Amino acid sequence: MPIYEYLCSSCNTIYQFLMRGNRREDELLCPKCGAEDLTRVMSTFSTHSPARSSDDDLSGDFGDIDENDPRSMAKAVRRMADEMGEDLGPDREHALSRLEAGEDPEKIEQELEEMDFGEETGLGAPGPSRDPGLY
Repeated sequence: MPIYEYLCSSCNTIYQFLMRGNRREDELLCPKCGAEDLTRVMSTFSTHSPARSSDDDLSGDFGDIDENDPRSMAKAVRRMADEMGEDLGPDREHALSRLEAGEDPEKIEQELEEMDFGEETGLGAPGPSRDPGLY
């Protein structure tokens, strides 16, 4: 039986639904608030890779980072996101593209803060939470 994930924009939460029998997408309701406007989202997945003995092993992968070079910093962030299977989102992608172009990180940070992408929210709005249940 397939399990699909749906985002409730009212709750900003992703829920998993077991779609068995003749259960239809248009009949689904948010388990928390009862909203009907759920949007199907791409499910996350994991891959198997050789286990690391500790976080210290990561330092070998990123030992070539030049913290004074924006391009090097952007490359490291992209590598970490790829390893973790993280979607950076449009705001972070934009900031990384600017770093890759060699722009001054402090200038980018200042402009993002002026656009209300401060430290409290990270870059852009917080991503949705995930409900552990199966509905």
